[in-house]
Amino acid sequence: MKPAVAGGGALPIQVILGPCDDMRAEVFVRAAPPREPCASLRLAGELAGPECRRSITLPAGASLGDLGPGEAGLLARAVLTEPAFWTPELPNLYRLTVRLVADGQTVAETTRRIGLRRSGVRGRSLWLEGRRWVPRGVACGSHSCDIDTVDQAGVAAVIVDPSEGVLVGADEAGLAVIAVAAGAEGRPLAADEIVERIGRWAMHPAVVITLLPQAITDAEVAAIAVQARRSKGTMLLACTVDGASPPPSGVAAGIDGVCVALDQADQPHDAWREGAPAVPLIAWRRGVAGNEPTRAACDRLQAALATWGLAAGRTHQPWDWAGYIVS
Repeated sequence: MKPAVAGGGALPIQVILGPCDDMRAEVFVRAAPPREPCASLRLAGELAGPECRRSITLPAGASLGDLGPGEAGLLARAVLTEPAFWTPELPNLYRLTVRLVADGQTVAETTRRIGLRRSGVRGRSLWLEGRRWVPRGVACGSHSCDIDTVDQAGVAAVIVDPSEGVLVGADEAGLAVIAVAAGAEGRPLAADEIVERIGRWAMHPAVVITLLPQAITDAEVAAIAVQARRSKGTMLLACTVDGASPPPSGVAAGIDGVCVALDQADQPHDAWREGAPAVPLIAWRRGVAGNEPTRAACDRLQAALATWGLAAGRTHQPWDWAGYIVS
C-alpha cells in the first residue's frame, strides 16, 4: 500500500490485533520512523467504523494512544469497545488513520481499512469468530482471482503470493483466503521474504491462514514461526508435509496446523491413522484432473478420506480433518 504522505515523509505501518473478546479489542500499530532521530516523535490517529457492504451498524471510534518507541519502531494502541469482528458472512472493516507527529506537526500520514479477525485453534479444529470453521479451499490465480465468483461458490481462495489488490477485494467481499508463501509460479522464497509477507498479509482480515510450502525445511519452519510471532497477530500459520510419507514426529512451536499434501489419487500413509500430530490437519489434493477445482471437488476429497478412515472394517474415523483444499 502506498501511504498518503504529508511533508514528504513515508510511514510504513504494521497493524496487529491484540487481546480481544466480545466486549473489547486491542489494536496495535507499529511504524518505522524516519532515519533522522527526533525525541518528540509520536504516533497519533483514529480508528472508526465498522463499514460493511452487507449490513449497517452504528459507527464507533477510538483514538490511537502512543506507547513510545520499541524494538521495531514506534508503537501505538487503540481500544475498541463492543467491536464488530470480520467474518465471511459479515466482513466488517474499520478505517484506520495513522499520523507521525514531531514537535506538534504531522510529518507523515497513512489511511487504510482494516478488519478484526478473531481466529484460533481448539484441539484438532480451526475456529473463526467463535465457531468451528472447516475451510474448503480451491486454487486461484494471484492476479486473476474472480472474487465474487469464488465467494458465491462457498469456498476459500488458495492463492500463491496474493496481490494487494486481490486481498483488498477479499477483505471487502468476505472471501476467506489461504495464502501460500511462495513466489510467482511457486518460486521458493527466502525466510526473510516469507516473514515480510506474513506481516503484510496479516493486516488483511481475509487471510485467515498462511501456508508454508513443503520445500521449506523443518529448521526453516521453526525459525519463520519465531520471527513471525510478533507480526502475524490472529492469522494462523500452517506447514505442509507429504501425506504419502509417515507423519512428522512433532510440530514447531508457533505452527497452528499441518497441511497434508496428496497427489491425485494418493491416500495418506497408514501411519497417519495413529501417529498424526494433535493439531488441525488440512488435506490438500494436488493435480486434480479435469475442470477448475470446485466445491464439489473438495466434497469428493472429503468423501475419499472418509473411506480411507473407515478402511479394513474400522467403525470410526481416527480423527476429523480440519479442512480440504484442491488444486
